[in-house]
Amino acid sequence: MVNQKIAMQPTNFSSLSNEPPAALYEQVRRALQLWHKMDNENPLEQLLTFHPADAQEPVRQFVNSRLQMALAEMQHLHKDEAHLLQMRYLEGLTAETTAYRLDMSTPNLNKKQRKALQMLCGLLWQKEQAARNARQVRFLNHLEAPTYDRLFGVEKLATRVLQLLTTPQSPWLIMLEGMGGIGKTALADAVMRRAIAQHHFAGYGWVSARQQRFHLAGAIVPQTQPALTTVQLIEQLATQLVAASMSDDSFMLPVIANAETLARLNSILQAAPHLIVIDNLETLADLDALLPTLRRLANPTKFLLTSRASIYNETATYPFAIPELTEADALALVRHEATLRNQPDLAAASTAQLQPIYAAVGGNPLALRLIVGQTHIHSLPSILDDLRLARGEPVQNLYTYIYRQAWAALDERGQEVLLAMLHANPQGDALDFIADVSGMGSDDVRNALNYLVRLNLVDGRGGLNQRRYSIHALTRSFLQEQVLQWRD
Repeated sequence: MVNQKIAMQPTNFSSLSNEPPAALYEQVRRALQLWHKMDNENPLEQLLTFHPADAQEPVRQFVNSRLQMALAEMQHLHKDEAHLLQMRYLEGLTAETTAYRLDMSTPNLNKKQRKALQMLCGLLWQKEQAARNARQVRFLNHLEAPTYDRLFGVEKLATRVLQLLTTPQSPWLIMLEGMGGIGKTALADAVMRRAIAQHHFAGYGWVSARQQRFHLAGAIVPQTQPALTTVQLIEQLATQLVAASMSDDSFMLPVIANAETLARLNSILQAAPHLIVIDNLETLADLDALLPTLRRLANPTKFLLTSRASIYNETATYPFAIPELTEADALALVRHEATLRNQPDLAAASTAQLQPIYAAVGGNPLALRLIVGQTHIHSLPSILDDLRLARGEPVQNLYTYIYRQAWAALDERGQEVLLAMLHANPQGDALDFIADVSGMGSDDVRNALNYLVRLNLVDGRGGLNQRRYSIHALTRSFLQEQVLQWRD
């Protein structure tokens, strides 16, 4: 069966000026001219206030009713102008007849008519702004409170991701992937907030599959929700989008996933472009179960996914790897966090004094923030020693949060190759070098690297003709001590 989905350009809601857009005047005039027509043309479809809640309602009936309500409201402040528009368009009188009845010349009538249309445009735009503001608040309420007050090193990444999302063509599913603590959720949150503020999409949804959270005091906090299933995904999206699409905006009760709900959700997501974020798909099993459903729901709707596991081998899904922070951005984050946490000595430290932090954990934002928090209690040298020796509960919990699940997923071959990466150059080494260090055959090393790269435990860099493999500085610190305890 041929795919009949049509790529639709996201509705342009980007203008938030107090002044109506220049094009609105002609669109309002055209809508009034169509008052007595029976077609389904809607010149005002770019306005939120002219989107019917019930798709079954005739377009002309809906548009006319909205215009009539606006004219009735306009009559309280500008009675003569509202009456003029009523005569010209609702009653369908000619300009000459209207001018005769109002006892004015036709040129004066045309001048007053233009003024009346501008007043109506202003009134409609005020209602549009109110609707947009209410809509923005409603969608922002779907998001968790951000865990940051400023992001570092993500401006270009956010711009690139938003470009991919607002392009009215594939990719429809984009995966933000990277090791734990690298900032995938923070980037997705920043992109979503920017998209909402700029009104790029007709609607938004956010579903989280997070099983635990790492508290910056060093504790792992379990989440109450179970692992995300396809049924739960449908229920959560339906609660956010299907219920919110009904005329009664207060109806936000949980929705039971069934064939009718899925059909309604599919209709909403394909009628106009939406942006849906599904956060923390931490296991490949989650992806295997969810991807077929997401592909059915996509186009023109876009899905932004986050996961520690790479999906570079999945068709129709765009992998977007999140790099660690550069040294400059990492140290800027340290200074900023130190300022927020009232650590003036750390905030004023020189680059040479802070460089050992970057050498120990690289550009992992979560680890960097934990180090800053620990300086309230311990000296910086002792904190870095704890990281290298996997000593102390906060550090052990950090390693458990980032690595434990991935380590447990490795077979013995994968574990041996990962340990061999300790001997690799920080800028990377070739597969033959890793095979020599590990004492394993090239085929076994290649298969192990395939899986290690998918789990974002190893970075594969280079061009078409040569690849080099390396590990993050934090991964190196983890392997030196913590992994030996886990193996024991």
